[in-house]
Amino acid sequence: MTTDGISQVEMLDAVLDTADTAFAVTDLRGRVRWVNRLMAEILDLTVDQCRDRSLPTLLVGAPDGPHEGVVLSQAVTSPADGAAQRWLEVRCTVFAEAQLLYRVVDVSRWRADGVEDQQRVEWQAELIRLADEDPLTGLLNRRALTRELERRLAHRVTGTLLLLDLDNFKDINDLRGHPAGDQVMRAIADVLRVRLGEGHALGRLGGDEFAVVLADTGEEAAVALADRLRAAVAALPLTGGGPTTRVTVSAGVAGFTSGDTWQAVLANADLALYASKAAGRNRVTVYEQGHYMDTAMRVTVMDRVRDAIANGGLVLHAMPMVKLGTNRVVGHELLLRLEDGREPRLSPGEFLPAAERGDLVLDIDRWVIGTAIDALVAHPYPGLRFNVNVSGRTLEDGDFGDFVVRRLAKAGVAPGRLGFEITETAAVTNLAAARSLAQRLRASGCRISLDDFGAGFGSFVHLKKLPITGVKIDGEFVRGIDYGSRDTVLVQGIVDIARGLGISVVAEWVERSTQVDALGRLGVRVAQGFHLGKPEPLTELLARPQGAWMRRPRLIAEPVTSENTTG
Repeated sequence: MTTDGISQVEMLDAVLDTADTAFAVTDLRGRVRWVNRLMAEILDLTVDQCRDRSLPTLLVGAPDGPHEGVVLSQAVTSPADGAAQRWLEVRCTVFAEAQLLYRVVDVSRWRADGVEDQQRVEWQAELIRLADEDPLTGLLNRRALTRELERRLAHRVTGTLLLLDLDNFKDINDLRGHPAGDQVMRAIADVLRVRLGEGHALGRLGGDEFAVVLADTGEEAAVALADRLRAAVAALPLTGGGPTTRVTVSAGVAGFTSGDTWQAVLANADLALYASKAAGRNRVTVYEQGHYMDTAMRVTVMDRVRDAIANGGLVLHAMPMVKLGTNRVVGHELLLRLEDGREPRLSPGEFLPAAERGDLVLDIDRWVIGTAIDALVAHPYPGLRFNVNVSGRTLEDGDFGDFVVRRLAKAGVAPGRLGFEITETAAVTNLAAARSLAQRLRASGCRISLDDFGAGFGSFVHLKKLPITGVKIDGEFVRGIDYGSRDTVLVQGIVDIARGLGISVVAEWVERSTQVDALGRLGVRVAQGFHLGKPEPLTELLARPQGAWMRRPRLIAEPVTSENTTG
């Protein structure tokens, strides 16, 4: 329909462009599809420049999805342009199908009869505090600290970024409780603040990780400062509601110049920090290009995984778990693969560690769960059961358990058809979170197992603390099980204790028939490995006739002879 040659869409655009409220339409990921002129003005961009950019990123603190009520946010402007801060009132609602509508009002300009409304002034002051301050320690938060790093890079300031991570801090939370951990965290923040003095930007990135932006400071001076900070923290007697203990610090150092981006600098320091952890903790490592995965390659890997999630480049392979003696398949472990058709091909060991250092692994785990549940819906046979792996980062996602339960209920899938595997190392690192998730999933009827069992210190203690339904024996104990080694005694102990606790046992890394015989003598009833069946694409498995996936495939790892050699 048109009016005097003007379409309704054109009329609507004209009206919204003259409105005193800023509007934007985005997709569900927050990427801009349309903005009016006032929104572009607030963002200090042209209308065209706004398109396809992330609105929640441009509006610091804005919701990245539908949100009831008002959220206070801040407009991000160029650090070098000297523009005043703009504080915004943001609302975000669902708009049509798969789109979000953002409505923004610039509250910085509000006045009441020519005099600033005191309530709004206080509101803005509170917003500044919430937007920039870590609520636990009073230091800069992650957003404020990275903004400060970005500002210094824009002003062509050279310097160093220093990351500090407390070693084994989760032990304090797990053994003494989170209130004691919070008390320790505040004490350490005070020590860092006093030792650093003025002139440096100190912040808490989250968890037990701190960062310092050191302007006009070289790497050698940064290392010396990091050593002084480590010594100060180690000398601090931390009671935290229990016996006195001491905390050590690992550090990573990365220099920066005006040609760098803040993301690259943070990634470099992060790689150096992980090198300190891997080398034994309580030390400082300086980033050296080429000694770790190159930062550009790491960013490329992350981009590839994001694209794969969005465009179908991630696939699942299924590895059978076989009941020994009957050769009947009792379930499949789902393994993630990146098959996006791009070079170089990346194995899970190459792309998952990069994803686990950020929030991307949370999206991956949810994608795996959704894909597994969809397959169970399409093949509603009780005998088809899947196990999926849960990353250590996902343990910290407080909504993950509810997400799983909601998806299962909505799909009408019996929870017992879906099992979860958490590595023992991840569970020990965050025991409270692992226990909470295990309780939630088990209460809903899902199976939950402790993977790589026996690899960690005090493994049997974890059986008492975690409400699990099974354990998967670490493959290192299975590798030589048929050679009469000490592994036989250890596996026998695991089987006996598991049987006494009423939980199941699965052995992995079964590659020879002699291992099957040895495990059978020890009472292991279920196992997996290349001898029992290789992983295959889930789509190929499910394409077989109903029930065919429950039969064990022909032996894979037969002894090589002249009759079965294929050249």
